[in-house]
Amino acid sequence: MRDDLEDDECDDEYDEYEDERQVGDGEGGPSYDERRLQDEENSTSAAKLRAFVERVLEEMGLIAQVRVTEGAEELHAEVTGDDLGILIGRRGQTIDAVEYLAGIAVYSGVHPRKHVELDAEGYKERRRSQIERVALRKADEAAKRGRPVQLNPMTPAERKIVHLTLRDREDVGTASQGREPNRSVVITPVR
Repeated sequence: MRDDLEDDECDDEYDEYEDERQVGDGEGGPSYDERRLQDEENSTSAAKLRAFVERVLEEMGLIAQVRVTEGAEELHAEVTGDDLGILIGRRGQTIDAVEYLAGIAVYSGVHPRKHVELDAEGYKERRRSQIERVALRKADEAAKRGRPVQLNPMTPAERKIVHLTLRDREDVGTASQGREPNRSVVITPVR
């Protein structure tokens, strides 16, 4: 008898969850489930990415627009709206995590895969430019002083930007050292 009661309670909780999921965007637009069905009919990677990002934004309580562009080797989603700091997170950790999950959601079991990139209000482009400027300045410092310069700990994606920025320089070399999450790039002068 007790098991039936517990099952009914679970069913009620599930029904409430389903009701929440079917709520529209608050502006008369289609609900998440309606968009998901439309996207499944299209079944393109771009549509899947858009639906995934919109769902994450909805769950975070953010009102934003998602524009997806598809290139030969990448799938890019640009999010625009107000108060996107919560999506970006501290030093971009949240947006990096959502980007990673989006890649899994879009390409689960699918080959070949494209690189999925997620940006919010141009944050990643600004961060990339900032990292490139720091890398160039620190490379000049290492070459001038003749001593290695260690950068602050960075994410794997940020370290890659440093390595790519300095790869064509003949006066310095780069190497990552340390363990996550404190792994950093060391810029060493070449003699």
